[in-house]
Amino acid sequence: MRLAGAFILWTIIVFSMPICAWSTDGNAVAQKVYDRDDGKDSYARLKMLLIDKKGHKRLRTLITAVKDYGTLSKSYTRFYTPSAIDGTTFLTWEVHDSDNDQFLYLPALRRVRRVVSRQKKNRFVNTDFTFEDLERRKVSLDSHRILKVEAYSGYSCWVLESIPKEKESSQYGKRVSWIAKDLHMALRIDFYDSRGNLVKRMLNRNLKKIDGIWTAMDSEMQDLKRRSRTILRITQVKYNKGIPDHIFSKEYMRHGK
Repeated sequence: MRLAGAFILWTIIVFSMPICAWSTDGNAVAQKVYDRDDGKDSYARLKMLLIDKKGHKRLRTLITAVKDYGTLSKSYTRFYTPSAIDGTTFLTWEVHDSDNDQFLYLPALRRVRRVVSRQKKNRFVNTDFTFEDLERRKVSLDSHRILKVEAYSGYSCWVLESIPKEKESSQYGKRVSWIAKDLHMALRIDFYDSRGNLVKRMLNRNLKKIDGIWTAMDSEMQDLKRRSRTILRITQVKYNKGIPDHIFSKEYMRHGK
């Protein structure tokens, strides 16, 4: 499920297989993850917990909606609490063969602004997610190879390395993902900077099958440099219920109708 982009997770027990046996299948595995069934549309209510390096906590509530239109998919996120960010909304239009468009509405400014490429490395409303983290990265943008197969969190996983073909296309130097083979779902992603330093980690936990679709009910993004975390917990989720098209518009971001 693409809850405003995308949230993911894992743990480590090794039983190795030769790298050469898997290295040529990296693109196929990445494509299976990208194409994984997450419904024609979805709606979810979530709680977001922000924890800083001193352990201070801030709680937010939000909703997300996602809808597929064949070669185009759209996602909508709106915050409700606390009051300081009530009405803040985020919209993504994901075009499968082109660049994605992202828009942010801040009630205090009363205008919708487009998120440009150079801003995608910025933090999303003071969370540990960046704007880049909230969009699905297209398979063709990276070179993929399977490093090994190992058990993680009770699942047999491909450990997939993904390196940008063009450095300018990502804030990260590479990503290493633990992909559950039976689910085609990332349980953990390690993010490295251009110097090869591990800087962030994304985890998806508490997997449940909802309306026939495997869903991570809990997701966590860890900023290992800042020593902060953002935890997302789904409190309600529905798939394939028919979400109205007008929700995914800039007009709806402003007025909610």
